[in-house]
Amino acid sequence: MTTKLQRRLESLSVRIAKIARLRTWQLLVILLLLTFVSATLLRLNNIGMIERRAAVLAADKSGDKAKIASSLLELQRYVSAHMNASLENGLYLESSYARDRDRAIAAAASANNPSSEVYKQASLDCRSRFVGGVASFRNDYVQCVVQRVGSLSPGQDPAAGLKLPRADLYRYDFISPAWTPDPAGFSVLLTLLLALWIAARWLRFALVWLLIKRRFVRIYS
Repeated sequence: MTTKLQRRLESLSVRIAKIARLRTWQLLVILLLLTFVSATLLRLNNIGMIERRAAVLAADKSGDKAKIASSLLELQRYVSAHMNASLENGLYLESSYARDRDRAIAAAASANNPSSEVYKQASLDCRSRFVGGVASFRNDYVQCVVQRVGSLSPGQDPAAGLKLPRADLYRYDFISPAWTPDPAGFSVLLTLLLALWIAARWLRFALVWLLIKRRFVRIYS
């Protein structure tokens, strides 16, 4: 084990020595290539998140709860294992919310509710105005029903008969780590290390130049 480790260390030191012998312009070319590769891999990570988010939204529209749960879990695992894969503005299960919201309104309009006719009429009046879309998820449709019930039955609390689902329970937001041990992460790490190497080389050259300049000033002063 010790011999193998020594061989690996010797091989690594040889590679580092070869890199150290490269000219600065050669290192800059390598840095440019690494930057391009890193940007491409980071973009691929983001595309992977977009594809899995689309799968969640498709499952949400289908109404298959098991599929929704599995696709959400897959999305969460992917985001937590890949950098540059955050959900930006989050994810809304709009179709699931709309179904549960409609069930709540239908329950309020059922025969067991003394005010069922009022809720039925309010639901019919508002349905033509808000049919799906982001507006319905913002509770515009629900607010319309509540306001319509209040106008049709002034002496009644319009929200009392509605057991609406909480909209925030249908929102998911997964944030990826700042760095992950995936191809994009290692590429970014190599890019940063090479950039630091080049900066250190330039700093060393600057210090040597200053020392030489001071020595010449002392000699000829």
